[in-house]
Amino acid sequence: MFDFELDTSIGEYRIPGETDLLRDYVGVFNRHFAKHYLNKGVTARRAIHAKSHGCLRASFEVFDHQDSDLKYGVFRQPAVFQAVVRLSNGDGPRGPDTARIPSLGFAIKVFGVSAEKLLPIQQEDTQDFLFLNQPAYIAADVRDYKSLMQAIDGGPWYKALALVRNLKGLLYRLKALPKDNPLNTKFWGVAPFRLGNIAVKYLIRPSQPKPTSLPARLSDDYLKNLVKAHVEKRSADFEFFLQKRLQDGAEKSKMPIEDYSVAWDEMQSVPVHVGRLRIPAQKLDDAFDQEHGEHLTFSPWNTTRDLRPLGSLNRARRVIYEISSRNRQEINRARDSGNSSH
Repeated sequence: MFDFELDTSIGEYRIPGETDLLRDYVGVFNRHFAKHYLNKGVTARRAIHAKSHGCLRASFEVFDHQDSDLKYGVFRQPAVFQAVVRLSNGDGPRGPDTARIPSLGFAIKVFGVSAEKLLPIQQEDTQDFLFLNQPAYIAADVRDYKSLMQAIDGGPWYKALALVRNLKGLLYRLKALPKDNPLNTKFWGVAPFRLGNIAVKYLIRPSQPKPTSLPARLSDDYLKNLVKAHVEKRSADFEFFLQKRLQDGAEKSKMPIEDYSVAWDEMQSVPVHVGRLRIPAQKLDDAFDQEHGEHLTFSPWNTTRDLRPLGSLNRARRVIYEISSRNRQEINRARDSGNSSH
């Protein structure tokens, strides 16, 4: 589980104490699920991105973008794929949308991707893209991330420690306030990936952004209400971009692989427009959300061989997303089995 092959040629390196930290994360997540869900008779939710603001049907179109650096994997040639989008909080447990610190999450699962997968364990003909509403992550690497994991179930001390340890990344979140309708929000993939021979990040922008317009009184679920009001009346399209890591001698500091708290300058490396996500007008369906948003697993490691996750936080995501998914599925299967016997 912890034996990762590093791509040192593109800038990956092992963080001091990384393997021990990943083992700690497994313990944190196992304790979280045992505390909140084991033998409780309730549905086990994700430990991270637990609150859904909606799960939507969509399509993903890849353009004939003519950039030879980027013609790999799903971006190799023009195509249209069916997709599902899950909108969520960007942090741990479910909480009020009015909380200032939590970010927004945006996950796309693209169906019908037949290219060779990166990991043999990934059997789906799908590919996942995960985003947050900030250009850089709150933590730099797995060392800072530990404080965030401890804050999920920790008391005020752990939450305060997480804020202090990740102050630089926290500023990105504060700049993203107030949290607007997720369908009218910019999102960044935050994490780097190797695409072909270069490193990239991905991002999406609303095709027709509107000025922020929030209700006078914000309820605990106002974000889902904004999504519902939007998508039940009109479509919500997003433009999909890939941003290249420049090799100019300053990339280790300005476009690092192992420090997620540094945003890559979009003026220096202008993102390339490679596709479009189309979300047609539709009824926000709680049953569809339950079937797809709750049952599907989204992971940056559900990807093709040509798009490889980079950095210690991506390595951590592989471990903790697998632990989270396995715990959810095992606990929910046991609950459903117990309910069916009564």
